[in-house]
Amino acid sequence: MIEGVKIKRLKIIEDERGALFEILRSDDEIFEKFGQVYISKCKPGWIKGWHYHKRQTDNFCLIKGKGRVVLYDRRKDSSTFGQVEEYNIGEDNLVVLSIPPFVVHGIENLGDEDCWLLNIPTHLYDYQKPDEYRLSLDDPSVPYKKWKGKKGW
Repeated sequence: MIEGVKIKRLKIIEDERGALFEILRSDDEIFEKFGQVYISKCKPGWIKGWHYHKRQTDNFCLIKGKGRVVLYDRRKDSSTFGQVEEYNIGEDNLVVLSIPPFVVHGIENLGDEDCWLLNIPTHLYDYQKPDEYRLSLDDPSVPYKKWKGKKGW
């Protein structure tokens, strides 16, 4: 596993009325701090990526649909420098994927409907000076070439 990446498997509490699952609690091992919460939708056949942050940790939970999150460790001082990992997540694999700063990431919708990605980053989005650094999906510095969907943000 890429250094600093953490996975929390969600406990699903079900009864005859439906289900409940806690995504992130302040007493979870993966919890650092709260910045904000948002949902990003990705259309069928599309990819959102690549990007990374210098300060914030992302906490991804795909709450609707299914998708593949791909991570690339570009941190030269990391014990897992150069490593690429894929995580298929979604309604059939409910997890929170915690992605530390400087780890490049992207998501591809693997389903036939919109997938909804809930993110709980550790920092507020700064509209004047965003902590978001984008790379093209065919950037030669990222050794991942398995995307199948349409490229784009």
